[in-house]
Amino acid sequence: AMGRVERMAPRKVWAKVLAVVMVVSWAAGCACQECASSDDAAAPTPQDTATDAAKPVEEPPTEGVEGGKLELREVLAQGDLLLGRKKYAEAIQAYASVIKDAPSSEIAYLKRSAAYVKAKKVDDATKDLDRALELNPKSKQALLKRAQLRRSKCDVEGARSDLDALLAAKPGHKTALKERSTLETIEVSLAAVNKLFEVAGDADFDAQALEMSKQYFDNIFRDTSFCTDALVAQAKVYRMREDWPEVIRHTNAVLQYRGSHKGCLMMRADAHYQQGLFDACKQTIAQIYRTFPDDKEASALYKRVKKVGKLRAKAEKLAKDNKVRQAVAEYKKIANMEDLGNKEVERETVRTLCTSCHQVEKWQEAVEWCTKGLGMEGEGDVGLLTALAESYLKLERLEEAEAEARKILGFQGNNRAAHTILQQVQKLRKLAERKNYYKILEVPREVDEADVKRAYKKLARKWHPDKNPENREEAEKMFHDIAEAYEVLTDPEKKRLYDAGEDPNDPNARARANPFGAGFGGGGGFQQGGFRFHQGGQRFHQGGQQFHFQYG
Repeated sequence: AMGRVERMAPRKVWAKVLAVVMVVSWAAGCACQECASSDDAAAPTPQDTATDAAKPVEEPPTEGVEGGKLELREVLAQGDLLLGRKKYAEAIQAYASVIKDAPSSEIAYLKRSAAYVKAKKVDDATKDLDRALELNPKSKQALLKRAQLRRSKCDVEGARSDLDALLAAKPGHKTALKERSTLETIEVSLAAVNKLFEVAGDADFDAQALEMSKQYFDNIFRDTSFCTDALVAQAKVYRMREDWPEVIRHTNAVLQYRGSHKGCLMMRADAHYQQGLFDACKQTIAQIYRTFPDDKEASALYKRVKKVGKLRAKAEKLAKDNKVRQAVAEYKKIANMEDLGNKEVERETVRTLCTSCHQVEKWQEAVEWCTKGLGMEGEGDVGLLTALAESYLKLERLEEAEAEARKILGFQGNNRAAHTILQQVQKLRKLAERKNYYKILEVPREVDEADVKRAYKKLARKWHPDKNPENREEAEKMFHDIAEAYEVLTDPEKKRLYDAGEDPNDPNARARANPFGAGFGGGGGFQQGGFRFHQGGQRFHQGGQQFHFQYG
């Protein structure tokens, strides 16, 4: 024993500690064991175990131990000091060395159980308390410690059994009576939580149930540290609320002492997936595989995460390379996954499809995706509203375009895009009152001159009066409209006037569209309507008359 002590720390270092321990131990004597269970003692909890472990209880038996009780006390003191410094693994080793040499030492098992609790090795702590009670079935301290640990685990029946045994030995034990009252509160709160889940079934909690569950969980966690059932239940409540950081926090609390708890591992993996943390999700699934290598639920989640991650990475790369149409195709694959099961990924994907379809001028698809996105995000998303309003405008669905633009102004009164959309709506309404040359030629508003010519040739052949003897009158009208549309849309100035909402065949339209005329030229010319001024050559022309001025 002395050899082990010297290897753990030099004997000189522990000389003062040994002296203190000897004085305290011999002064307190064996009566110290009763101090912890006396009526005046405060109720110990798992959080107080480090302090309790340092209390001398009884001297460990020394039969067959070379060096006697002095060396064992020194090792126990070393363990207490390490425990106080939160070096739990080293403290456990120190107490274990005492147990190896003194296997019937009740105090060593009690102290090591306290270290195990601090290290969140609850099962090991329970085994040590069981062993202490095997050595001394009437140990009031061991009964109280095990009752408190069982209470902290929400093992109500087990804790009640220990308290009954303690009260049978000492009927008026105040700490035991207080513990029994605490147990009743925990038991009632656990039953109430279970009832809430039973009533809700597969549905989410409503506001009242959420508030009630919060009160019950507060009652439970006030006096427990390792209540697996309650921690799992609260993680499920946070999952209902889609509060993924809290789901992870509560499942981690269980996994600290139940590392292979499959339910918590699955909830944590799903929470990572919902947050878009795909690598973290895969790591948690790997933990599940270590204990449950053939788990179907974990395999299904892994395949889904892998598929979504691959599609998203491909789509993002295509978008970065400005291959937007190809990126749209990949994003659609994600949005249309039946087993996607991820609202955040779905929201992001739908938003991207809305803006991307708008970007590549797929107006009808943009309307569909933007509408779906607003249903998910809420009507206050100005970005989605703008893309939707502009898409309606391009489709010449003027009522819808105006309605969405006015929604935008309801949120942002100075939004320029919304004001521009309303102006365009007014212009298109004016155009709708006259002939729509784009519709006549069956071309979009962004058409170029080459496409106008191709459309004209095709329709002119189709509607030539000589080819339509049976409906010649209609053909003549269409042929005239086609020719008129061709004339306007191939003339840049007339097309500009037409797009500005003016009649390109009106002689005064140019003046209204540009009250300053064609502009100022290098030779000093200024033209407006039917008047022409030439200051450089001193001429003035109006109609058929010409005037000449000579400046002195």
